Amino acid sequence: MKSTSLVLGALLAGAACAGPHAAAQTIERSVPISTIDDGAGGFNAYFGDGFAAAQSGRSFIDVFTFDVAGLPFDAAASVTSSYLNSPSDKDLRITALSLYRYDPATLDIVGPAIAGIDQTGFGADAPDSWSLAAYSLPAGAYAVRVDGVVRGAGGGSF
Repeated sequence: MKSTSLVLGALLAGAACAGPHAAAQTIERSVPISTIDDGAGGFNAYFGDGFAAAQSGRSFIDVFTFDVAGLPFDAAASVTSSYLNSPSDKDLRITALSLYRYDPATLDIVGPAIAGIDQTGFGADAPDSWSLAAYSLPAGAYAVRVDGVVRGAGGGSF
């Protein structure tokens, strides 16, 4: 009887220790995005993500990938997330935005990463706003990465 209680106690203690770690695990997603011809020799691409109430308090890393062929190109990206209170708080804290070229076979970063600029305002519940720009980039496989934390009890989106 004692050995059963000891084993059960060890299992419960292990589950209690594993619980917070599982809830705190970073949400990592990688999604290919389509480039849409803009009719002027360039392209547009749209990206974003949403998070549910169950993901509140967790960090996230979203990677949006796309390919560019042909001549060197210029790139610009922006991310915005606004605080909403309808009916429960929806809020993200964006902590980084970056653009980089990578090798699709190894996923290694090729060359320098372009870091975004934090343009978030001041005060409680200010909208998160980040942007970046890069010029004369060579053709290749690229990724836009967005890092952050889900702060709202109702999740959030960007």
